[in-house]
Amino acid sequence: MSETPPAPDTRRTESAAPQTRRRVNRREQILRTAADVFATQGFHNTSLADIAAMLDITPAGVLHHFGSKTDLLTAVLELRDDTEPAPEGGAMLDHLVTTAERNSERPGTTRLYAVLSAESATEGHPAQGWFRDRYTVLRREVEDAILDRLGPEQRGAAGAPGPGGHSPAGAAAAAVIAVMDGLQVQWLLDPGAVDMAQVTDTVIDALVAALARGE
Repeated sequence: MSETPPAPDTRRTESAAPQTRRRVNRREQILRTAADVFATQGFHNTSLADIAAMLDITPAGVLHHFGSKTDLLTAVLELRDDTEPAPEGGAMLDHLVTTAERNSERPGTTRLYAVLSAESATEGHPAQGWFRDRYTVLRREVEDAILDRLGPEQRGAAGAPGPGGHSPAGAAAAAVIAVMDGLQVQWLLDPGAVDMAQVTDTVIDALVAALARGE
């Protein structure tokens, strides 16, 4: 007669699960709090002690989840970024209008991006590389979307580099991004003064139409 094997000891697994959840929840709390403080005070004017005090923990508790203040900043920026990829082709332009509309529904996130993107232009800012890379990719994606929206005859001229090495479509892409970033500042200062989605849509249509006319 064979013996019934002993039941596996699940106590260690069961006890580990709540601890894992607590670590995840604490990490998310730190991220959300840091995002709020960075948006209000900027990166340089915020210390780990400021963030820790709002959570009733020590600065060492913050560093337990993020190795440094710079690591925390990077995580905050990645948290802010859209989780879903932007569509390719001309649909990217519609996505920009939708993004502008969505930004008007999340003032904290919009303020965070506006503050940190401007602050990153200062010498030695830890987010400078992140924003530089982001703008590089975004300009390329918007340029491709503009070219996709144009007809075959206009596409060649709009995509050809000019005297300064930049194509008309590339210049239009930079203009669209500049308008969107500038609108965020205007909207944050006076939300009722501008409709970010409407203005973005208007500027995109005007630039595409100008390129279509060969201007």
